[in-house]
Amino acid sequence: MSFADLLITSTTQMFQSGKPLMSRLFEDGSTAETWAHYPPDDVVNGAASSRYFYHAHPPEERDADEHGHFHLFLGKHVFDAALDAISDTPSALIPPPPLPDGQKRADVVHFAALSIGYDGLPLRWFGTNRWVTDEWLYPADDVIERLGQFDMRGPSGDPLVNDWLTAMVHLAREDIADLLHERDAALKAQDMTGEDRDVEVTGVRVVDFEALLS
Repeated sequence: MSFADLLITSTTQMFQSGKPLMSRLFEDGSTAETWAHYPPDDVVNGAASSRYFYHAHPPEERDADEHGHFHLFLGKHVFDAALDAISDTPSALIPPPPLPDGQKRADVVHFAALSIGYDGLPLRWFGTNRWVTDEWLYPADDVIERLGQFDMRGPSGDPLVNDWLTAMVHLAREDIADLLHERDAALKAQDMTGEDRDVEVTGVRVVDFEALLS
């Protein structure tokens, strides 16, 4: 099945079941608590440790049409054969600062976020600075090379949400690649540490379903 067919099929099945995307994220019918992860321990599947969680910022910290957004990751281990997070190449990004009290950082590499409207439809892809998700930073080209390994299909999480996110990422790889390059450019221009709290969102792309499915 193509990723376009997977997107259409998962969307159709959610609609026909009477249980659309948002109700699958909030199984008990509750509303999103600010900053809480849905699900609480994230969804992680597959050999690449593909991962997502959904959350919502306070209303004053998000666009008026946004309910919340997905953060999307690959496991750091799929980068082990690539450049280290520290490198002497021109595109190198530096590792995150140590955590206090011996805490262990999640071994994740964030590649994009996807904002969702109140109607449950995707609005925008956006890129973020390192501190936003406390990720391990790798140069854009290394991340882009591994986007094909992202696959949420597996035993954890809602199967149709997993299908839908997998399809969305693969169909939007060009936009995601552009966002990753824009993130690197923003870091090089402003703060290579990725710790500048004044730099949160590093790029935005509006979701265009017609272009995705063409």
